[in-house]
Amino acid sequence: MPPSIIVDDADLTLLIGAQWQRFTNSSAAHNRTTTVCRTDLNGKGIANIKSPTLTLNLPSLKGFTLVGTGAENLRLNYTFRNNDAPKDGPVSTNPELFNKTGVELMTLTSTDTHTIEIVPDSGRFTLDYVLFTPDKESGYIGQRLMSDDHDGTIKYTAGQWSLTESVVLPRAIPMKGTLAKATAVGASFSVEFTVTHVNGSQAVNGDSWLMSQPFFKQNVAPGTHTLNVTLTEVTGNQSYYFDYLTFQGIDQTQLNATGAGKKSNTLGGIIGGVIAAIIILGCCGAWGKKKYYYVRRPVVYVKETVIM
Repeated sequence: MPPSIIVDDADLTLLIGAQWQRFTNSSAAHNRTTTVCRTDLNGKGIANIKSPTLTLNLPSLKGFTLVGTGAENLRLNYTFRNNDAPKDGPVSTNPELFNKTGVELMTLTSTDTHTIEIVPDSGRFTLDYVLFTPDKESGYIGQRLMSDDHDGTIKYTAGQWSLTESVVLPRAIPMKGTLAKATAVGASFSVEFTVTHVNGSQAVNGDSWLMSQPFFKQNVAPGTHTLNVTLTEVTGNQSYYFDYLTFQGIDQTQLNATGAGKKSNTLGGIIGGVIAAIIILGCCGAWGKKKYYYVRRPVVYVKETVIM
């Protein structure tokens, strides 16, 4: 699959209504931010208008997904034009996902125009980020792109990783419901980028294991680089879970529809592209049938995370 365009909630500024609130300390959220609409205040007072609105400028007509926290009685309406009657959005109603982060709240597989208005009607609407399906191979300058752990351009060491789908954790859903798991020292993966030569390394804070924990971030310039990540220490039955990485495109960035298991030499089929920022996210810990816990000691860490 090609990378998705990812837009964080903090970058969405077209909000109407005093019901909207911003939070910057959401530990399990992408970029640690969420945007919440208090629909219980709809129509109560002058500032709390009857129909609070979030307007999205769509970079693609192939559809999008709103990702956030599952909630009971959540109802979202949407319209592509101001004079159109609002439509009921296909909102997730699975009670097992209530209060979990990373839930795909609403998905539209295609859109009529490049602008859509989302109107929360009931329930607590908590938005973390929006994923857009690209509808072209190039023209992604300045846009943040996301590659999931199942992307075939991520090369894992054979026999040392297990790729799982439809993952539901007690507290959260990983990106697209998938994770890559490693338990053995020496397990590694690599991704090749077309950018300029930069060296860098980053140690991981072993005292803080959180969902969507960023493990590495670095700005790079045009040229060819290879990102190598190696698991160097494991204690007991602990595991490292890799979820996704993000990067920023420029005018040379090209995306090809490369799915998991298909051969490709560059991330998402990037040809002549630039990775302005790379973030590896994941979580460390262990979960069984009855419990899940985050590790508060450095049982797993990435020692050699290098851009060459």
